[in-house]
Order: sequence, then C-alpha cells, then structure tokens
Amino acid sequence: TVFIDEAAQGLEPATWLPILKARRVVFAGDHCQLPPTIKSYQAAKEGLEQTLFEKAINRNNADAMLTEQYRMNEKIMNFSNKHFYHGKLVANSDVAGWSIFSEDLPVEFIDTAGCGFFEETNPESRSSFNREEMELLFKHLQDYIKNLDPLGLTENIGGIGIISPYKAQVSLMQETFNERKPFNKNLQKAITINTIDSFQGQERDIVYISLVRSNDNGEIGFLADTRRMNVAMTRARKKLVIIGDSATIGSHAFYGELLDYVNEIDAYRSAFEFINL
Repeated sequence: TVFIDEAAQGLEPATWLPILKARRVVFAGDHCQLPPTIKSYQAAKEGLEQTLFEKAINRNNADAMLTEQYRMNEKIMNFSNKHFYHGKLVANSDVAGWSIFSEDLPVEFIDTAGCGFFEETNPESRSSFNREEMELLFKHLQDYIKNLDPLGLTENIGGIGIISPYKAQVSLMQETFNERKPFNKNLQKAITINTIDSFQGQERDIVYISLVRSNDNGEIGFLADTRRMNVAMTRARKKLVIIGDSATIGSHAFYGELLDYVNEIDAYRSAFEFINL
C-alpha cells in the first residue's frame, strides 16, 4: 500500500511514479484548496492542472471525507464549510469555541469601501499592492496587541500570520514591518508575513488577510480563484481578520455571500472606525 499525503498538490506525472508497483493506493488531500502551480499556460490548458487526486474523486465513489476538524473556531470554519464542504464539517468541542480571550470576536471583516484606499501596481512585477490597506492592517494589529498586554496574553499567542494573494503587497508589508519593528523581539518572531499560496498547510492562532484589490471596475484578479480564499481563511485557529473593499469584491457571488456571512455573525466593521479623521 502506498500513502500519498497532500495529493491535491501533486502533479499527475510525479504522482504516478510511486504508485506504479503498488497494489493499493491511498490519497490524502483537499482538492478544494490550491492545486500545484503550473508555470506553462499551455500545459495547464492541456490538463496538467488537474491532479490525479481530483480525477479519482470525480470518477469513482471510493472517496471518504474526514468530517471532524480540530483546528479552528466554528465561526472561522462555517463559511468554508458551507461553500466547499457541503456543510459536512464539524468543529471538535475542544476547538469550537476557541478564542484569544472570552469577549473577542473570532472573525472580523474590515471594509475599506469609500476610504479611497485604491490599489497600485508594481511597474516591474505587475503585482498589485495597497499601501493604505497595509497601514490599516498594522494599526489594527497594534491596537489589538495593546488590548492583550494588560490581560497578559501576548506571550501565549500561537503565532500570527499576515497573508495576501499579491507578492508586491507581501514585500511591502515585510519591508515596513522590519523597518518599524513595532513589537518586542519575541512577538516580532511570532509574526509571519507571506503569500496565501506559501501559507498553504500552515496555521496560526491569529491570521490577517489583506485582499488588496480596490478599484472602480470590480476587478479582483487572483481572488477569483475562491480556493485561494478557502486556504487563507482556514489558516486561522482563534481569530481571523479580513481587510478588503466590499465595493470591489462584492459583485463576485462568492464574496457577496462572504459579506452576508460576516454581517450575520456581527463580524462586519467599517474601516472608518479605525481611521483618525
């Protein structure tokens, strides 16, 4: 028997190599998360983008879903559960009510609509970034940490992840964070800034997502692949903070429903609450 973990990220030719002589194969993975990166557009178009794992799920009834998750608060889980997992996931009782402190909101969506936080484009890489959105994210994080300090909770945080779909935004956040060094040495080390794609397979107690896109045309780029957002949201264990422009992303059905969800659970906040006018 051959067991292949993270099978949803394995290119089909590479996956065949270990199973050619196997009598039985067990794939483990999640095809609702990001597939392997295919650098050749032609190869992807010809079918290389679809993994053997995904083909197996689509063509036979031998798949079994693990339905109990032990990672995250159920309010972090629920939206992905509905949209990707047919409502079959259940949060284990040990994690269902997880939070950093008892009165904390496990999910926050901070809406920058109307703030004029428009995206920019790096002329060399053509990657998008949003400086004002970054400043808002850092302000929210610093204020949040200040609130934790009197409670003596900062030492026990199991890591903070700051992620974005755009490399230009990640580079800007990394450079700014390293220049300013806003926290003590231990907390600085606990903070990781990276792309969503690079964060797949990881988890942190607190995760911030910078969506970046803010324009008058409703263009959302990488965000259109909703599997990327599934990966991003499910990295958080106890607190998830999403920062984005509802006016830009809201016309896309998936994000329209995300906005409905955060309103339902009282997780919606306007960026104007955090801006010093």
